[in-house]
Amino acid sequence: MRSAGTAFLAIAATVAALAGAAGAEPAASVTVCVPAEPGSQEGASGLGAAWTDTGALLLADGRRFMPEGIALPSRLASDAALPSAAERAARTTLDTCLVRPGAGHMDRHGRLSAAGWLACPARNGAVEEDLATALLRAGAGYAQPTAQDNGCLAPRLAAETEARTARRGIWAEPSAVAPAANEDAMAIRSGLFTVAEGRVLAAGGTRDRIFINFGSSWRQDFTAMMEREDFATIMGDSLEPAMLRGTMLQVRGVVRAEGGPAIMLRRPGEIALLAGAQAPVTRARRGGE
Repeated sequence: MRSAGTAFLAIAATVAALAGAAGAEPAASVTVCVPAEPGSQEGASGLGAAWTDTGALLLADGRRFMPEGIALPSRLASDAALPSAAERAARTTLDTCLVRPGAGHMDRHGRLSAAGWLACPARNGAVEEDLATALLRAGAGYAQPTAQDNGCLAPRLAAETEARTARRGIWAEPSAVAPAANEDAMAIRSGLFTVAEGRVLAAGGTRDRIFINFGSSWRQDFTAMMEREDFATIMGDSLEPAMLRGTMLQVRGVVRAEGGPAIMLRRPGEIALLAGAQAPVTRARRGGE
């Protein structure tokens, strides 16, 4: 068994490693989110774009576009105030600007899912920036880690934190963050991308999967899950699941029904140990047990 001192050091290391996932400014070594060459993009000259309440933007050529790296609240949101606030925030970002969508794929609903870039000639000339980052900074949605982040995750999380601190867009609404300990509040978000925060009551796992429980009844309360093989990649190899007990965590992803509501964590950025909320450490037993 690890000593209390070892447990404390492991938690402290994880706090530092996951602080960026909660929105810290990206370190100098983080790759800058740079626009791709125009030749690799669809609509290289840029298109006007408008907000819709379907979780996608409407491009001037009629296509519905889901920018990679951000989850836009839709009319299906648990609180109607969220898509309304997101719409106002998105309009301030998109007004007089052009969107350059990347080469992506069409989802089953006929929407283009790809990276996107924003150019606002009337504001800053020909300079382009990551569309998701611009929308997140305005408070138009949630940072959504993907397998194709290419150095954009840290700037996107930082932009989200900036908006949340300033209470822009959706972050002016109390319902923007779901209480992880409230089973009903999590259940009504089933099928929706959600950011939830709460204190971990228990954490452990089986041979194949890790379970992080935010309620006392694990069969029906909200649980965050990850494959055991992903745990070290996401959390660091110095941490054991049980050491998360008592911590305050932020998790993000699509809520699904697994007995009770649950989010499957698959990659860095989807879980963050909230600053100043490390687990209580018990005194080590004599003999280093």
